[in-house]
Amino acid sequence: MQERVDRVSTFPIAFLNTEGDQVLHASLRDPQRGVTVGLWIRLDEAGLCLRFPPSEIEEAGESLYRVFAANLLSGLVRTGSDGKVLMPLCSGVVFSPMDKSALSDRFLIYGEQERWELLPTMPICAALGESGGWLSIATAGAEDTYCSVATDGNGSATIGLHPMLRKHWCDPVDWTTREIRIEPILPGTHIILAAADRLRRHVAEDIKKPTLKQRASESPQCAYQQSAYTMKLFHGLQQQGIIVDGRGPEAGKLLFRRSMTFAEAEKNLLRLKKAGVERIYWQSVGWNPKGHDGAWPTDFPIEERLGGEQAFRQLIQSSHEMGFHSTVHLNTVMACFQSPDFQADWVLHDIWGEPKLTGVWSGGPHSSHWGLAIPEEVLRKRFKKIKHLGLNGMLYLDFMGNPLYANHHPVHRGPRAQYAQGIRRFLDLGREYFGGVQTEMGYLYTATNCDALAGGPGSPWHLQHIKPEWPVSALIEEIVPVWNLAMHEFVTMENQSIGWESTMRCLLMGQVPRDEWAANPSLFPVLDDARIEKIRTRYDLCCEKFGHLIPERLVSWKKCADGVEETQFSDGTHVCADFASSRLIINGQTISKPDFL
Repeated sequence: MQERVDRVSTFPIAFLNTEGDQVLHASLRDPQRGVTVGLWIRLDEAGLCLRFPPSEIEEAGESLYRVFAANLLSGLVRTGSDGKVLMPLCSGVVFSPMDKSALSDRFLIYGEQERWELLPTMPICAALGESGGWLSIATAGAEDTYCSVATDGNGSATIGLHPMLRKHWCDPVDWTTREIRIEPILPGTHIILAAADRLRRHVAEDIKKPTLKQRASESPQCAYQQSAYTMKLFHGLQQQGIIVDGRGPEAGKLLFRRSMTFAEAEKNLLRLKKAGVERIYWQSVGWNPKGHDGAWPTDFPIEERLGGEQAFRQLIQSSHEMGFHSTVHLNTVMACFQSPDFQADWVLHDIWGEPKLTGVWSGGPHSSHWGLAIPEEVLRKRFKKIKHLGLNGMLYLDFMGNPLYANHHPVHRGPRAQYAQGIRRFLDLGREYFGGVQTEMGYLYTATNCDALAGGPGSPWHLQHIKPEWPVSALIEEIVPVWNLAMHEFVTMENQSIGWESTMRCLLMGQVPRDEWAANPSLFPVLDDARIEKIRTRYDLCCEKFGHLIPERLVSWKKCADGVEETQFSDGTHVCADFASSRLIINGQTISKPDFL
């Protein structure tokens, strides 16, 4: 019973009704287990719309049998050996079913902690062959939707999105109706562009996210960030061992490591200003007690080993006089068990009713806040106090790009969708107090409520860490920028590193340049004269000369050959980057590699 899961392949129809020629309403019943589920299928000009309402689920023997998930029209989205399959991992992963062994796997959209490296960031998938294909997109209830993918060993593959009700027997259920659309892709269409365009329309029309240009007209902070060089200023880090190399700290060394005081940061910003970097949006990392991610949710007193609050305010004031925008690296999700402000009732609870351990980082073991449990006045007081330091830039909220969780707290009990709702609450308040908000990673549930992203929607690094025993790992062939094409005009994306290849990538994809530095040797690079020259050179190219590409729509992308990629933007700009020969061409003109890069 509750110790096992049965797959029921046939549900007899208990009720069938049509609403006109294009709507079918069916109730399917498993009489042996007393389970009934409702399903609506609508045909419209775009394709099929499947609606799975939890209110139509009946579990007569609830203490014995419960519905976990449903595979709806599985096998419809398929292709043969002549086709390609798009999986919603990272920014998008494409594979060919040719020569693949028979396997199957499934993973939850927006992730699950057991396999966080997969980073399923988008509620969309597709399969396309020479005769055409299909795409599937979850337009409602994506937080409880899983992607199922399979190959038959004979050159064919299927993929699809399917609604989940609960992952575990005791999970709370979200009563939001799951809606999944299955729409055709015409022959000769580019699978990456088709999926990106459909996801973009979902963001613009269903979610109604404003564009970067709209946000810039509304917010001086957003306008500035879109034209500035983003910088993370690393001050201090509480080394717990696991964050460094998996080993404990060396004997005789303090856990706290100072890499830059506030006074040193002020001098370094002045050096950048004198070098010709006119616009910098900087984020103070490690300003809080115990440094980087040291004791969240405790923010004050500001770390005395870095200069304390007076020196920090002086840094902010001097930055304003230089014309820069300032903010802090803040974490509203992480709740360190050692923090004096830790509140057990505000964090996730596991199935045994205890505060859930969700990780170990530089602040030690921690849980994650359940955003809907924290009182409004507590959150607003926290944001106001930080804002009153004098910060004038958009807020950076870290640790948002996490897999979703269900909460088993006896009072604040809720499903994965409510965890996402709590995250969006943090982002919305950050935008209200600071004029804009940035976060990390690219799960769509966070990207819809922020203005800027650090780290991007996953990377080859994540996929390289996927465990080979996971069946889906055998299907990962090529990372493609579906996410980037869909989201480019809605959220800025950063480009880290300071070499020529990364600069080429920055211009190819219309990204915001980013760097991170300190004043003294540590885990982070030192801002020496050579680094300043590299930053100034990238600033001139990526912010001054071609910064206008950042808020434009990314219209197309294609891989012309190994190491050669082309993009086009909505203003007509065409970029070709030949990484093999380090050659960059924009609108037919070659951009020579600067000496400093």
